[in-house]
Amino acid sequence: MNFVNLTSEEFNQFTSENFSHYTQSSIHYDNRNKTKGDVHLVGVKDDDGNVIAACLLTEARSLKFFKYFYTHRGPVMDYGNLVLVRFFFKSLTEYLKKRNCLYVLVDPYLLENIRNADGEIIASHDNRPFIKTMEDLGYKHQGYTVGYDTMSQIRWLSVLNLKNKSEDQLMKEMDYQTRRNIKKTYEMGVQVKTLPIEETDTFFELFQMAEEKHGFKFREKPYFVEMQKTYEDHAMLKLAYIDLQDFLNTLQHKHDDLEKQLKEVEKTLEENPNSKKNKTKHTQVKQQYDSNERKINQTKEKIAEEGQVLNLAAALYIYNEHEVYYLSSGSNPKYNAYMGAYRLQWDMIKFAKEHNIDRYNFYGITGDFSELAEDTGVQKFKEGFNAQVYEYIGDFIKPIKPLFYKVKRTLENRK
Repeated sequence: MNFVNLTSEEFNQFTSENFSHYTQSSIHYDNRNKTKGDVHLVGVKDDDGNVIAACLLTEARSLKFFKYFYTHRGPVMDYGNLVLVRFFFKSLTEYLKKRNCLYVLVDPYLLENIRNADGEIIASHDNRPFIKTMEDLGYKHQGYTVGYDTMSQIRWLSVLNLKNKSEDQLMKEMDYQTRRNIKKTYEMGVQVKTLPIEETDTFFELFQMAEEKHGFKFREKPYFVEMQKTYEDHAMLKLAYIDLQDFLNTLQHKHDDLEKQLKEVEKTLEENPNSKKNKTKHTQVKQQYDSNERKINQTKEKIAEEGQVLNLAAALYIYNEHEVYYLSSGSNPKYNAYMGAYRLQWDMIKFAKEHNIDRYNFYGITGDFSELAEDTGVQKFKEGFNAQVYEYIGDFIKPIKPLFYKVKRTLENRK
């Protein structure tokens, strides 16, 4: 085996053929290398020259004079092959020693457990041999964390398996309310479109509403512009919106139809006033007529107050050959009744099916399954689509310069 620098083409072929996170991609490497020049492609080739492990690494300044390296959910490899694991990470340590590295953070895209929405384990992976191999090499496991952390990728993801499932089957496996909400978006005429990068502001306005609702400050607008530039056509800002005039026209057509039905029932009732069946039908049609009339009036008021087109919800999506990722989103709470967030998810689930992608990744949750969890509402929303909880192994840190790394930790603890 040989530890080598890989070309972008070699890296692309390997990560396309082997399950990998979107950050482990040649499109990420090519654009980051062009704009920042702080990225490396390393890997292992067997004695026949075949790539058997690959990793995109980035570097950043640490303690002014040193560099910190990060593996971005990598490397991409068979973690069950402990001979390969040992060779890769031993070689990586030597590689980093030559590049003024202070420490490296490794967060393998390695599954620990699959859980149901209540947090109960339904499938488990024994990663103890891998963890022991890593710790023998000085890569210290950072534990099984719960919650969000600004310094590392989320350990808990909400994932919907699409493999060998039709759209009908996926819809049937959702809970009733989620299914009903998606169907209502079609009845109301909610639509989805892709925003060009020039309209990132439209997305960001909705994203900021989510920040205000949850009481946190997460990302600034330049981050979302950069993500679109980095991942090009594999990154999409999607907007769910409604044209209220179109919706009003639909309601008016329904009104005309219900008015016709009501007249027919009233005529029948006049001819046979004691018919229980006709009375029941009259009550039902009258209720539908009144409800629809209220919607017409409410919609007219909404157009007068808010305008004809309402932006309901927006999200940033990235995809590769293996997964569609729902990364950041926001919605206008005033327009929750139009269910824009549900329509966004369903449209992108269909996108994944159309592109033969087997996983739809709703992305992060805290891993706190108590009723007091800060993301209870988010978890319930994702659970409604029949998503399962994928718990990943977490982070490993290897100090390459232990003495200076200790200084760094001491300085951080004083803050």
